[in-house]
Amino acid sequence: MESYKLLKKFFDNRTVANKATKPLGKKALGEVIFLEDNTKSYSFKKDGKFATLFDTPPSKPDFTIKLEQGAVKKLVEFESENVGDFGIKFFQIMKAKKNGEKIEVKLHIGIFKIMTKGYLKVLLLGGPVVKSVAKKVFSKK
Repeated sequence: MESYKLLKKFFDNRTVANKATKPLGKKALGEVIFLEDNTKSYSFKKDGKFATLFDTPPSKPDFTIKLEQGAVKKLVEFESENVGDFGIKFFQIMKAKKNGEKIEVKLHIGIFKIMTKGYLKVLLLGGPVVKSVAKKVFSKK
């Protein structure tokens, strides 16, 4: 529950979170699972102009993200309000797969819905460096 509170506060209060989630469509829906409490799932969705976390499980999520507590702490403590810098930090943590700081993402939708629900716009906000880092993280090598 600690990770939920930290990440919810981040989405509700940080400029970088507001900038990054603004392009998401109203029907964008994610599932967030904190690995310290693997039995509960939370919804990530738009609430007005920006997205935040809700203490309810999603019905048909577009993606599932699983986070270890150390990853949540690294993300919320990262001081930059630049979407590109934050995106790079996210993908660096994800690629490192360090014990206690793991991030796993699984997509449940195809490319068309990724585009129409605004996820691609979020990635584009980060600029070419974020796109390059994301490509390396998601490539199968």
